[in-house]
Amino acid sequence: MKQVIRWIALSLVMTTLSLPAHADTNQQERHIDVNGHGLINETPDIALLTLTFSQRDQQARRAKSTVDSQVNDLLALSEQLGIAKKDIQAARLNIYPEYDHKNNRQLIGYRVSRDVQVRLSNLLNYPKLLEGAVDIGATHTGQLKLDFSNRKELENKALQAAFHDARQQAELLAEASGNKLGETLWIHSSMSYRPEPQMRMAMMSDMKAEASYPTGEMSLSRQVQVRFAIQ
Repeated sequence: MKQVIRWIALSLVMTTLSLPAHADTNQQERHIDVNGHGLINETPDIALLTLTFSQRDQQARRAKSTVDSQVNDLLALSEQLGIAKKDIQAARLNIYPEYDHKNNRQLIGYRVSRDVQVRLSNLLNYPKLLEGAVDIGATHTGQLKLDFSNRKELENKALQAAFHDARQQAELLAEASGNKLGETLWIHSSMSYRPEPQMRMAMMSDMKAEASYPTGEMSLSRQVQVRFAIQ
């Protein structure tokens, strides 16, 4: 038993003595740290459009019936444009009373509204959908959010471009300092946020005149921090 205790104690001493030597090795390791940036510019090919249907009536039931009919007409229009049902999401109804606060808070009716979000995989349908929604009776439109159907693929390309940028910088710095670039020691990546192009919220009567095919490019950006060994 005493021999076992002495062996454990000896092992602990040897481990403690080896730690400073390991730390010194890391401190003496020669390396270079660089930041790389990758930017991909592409034209978006999908859009998310939110349409609002809203009615006020003395009877909530009549207002709801009108909104239900308008939403059904929008679904029929979407089907004509070839928009799949899975790309349409209708939020639940909002029903609340409205009062005239300037006239002793007198009840003036009930407001019923419903938002419908449509995902457009064919942006050529945007003006047709918007103008049709106006004719049906939509009252507002939310911000038009543009995106990419192959976003993940584009993000990966931006990430690869960021690493190549980092390596080129490291090679340049290593050569300028009379060294050779070694292996990659570690990599940290992050995504740079760039605001997506969005159209403002507006009354549908204004938007009908402005309806057009949304154009322009969007950017996807990735950043990496890389540590390379130098020889």
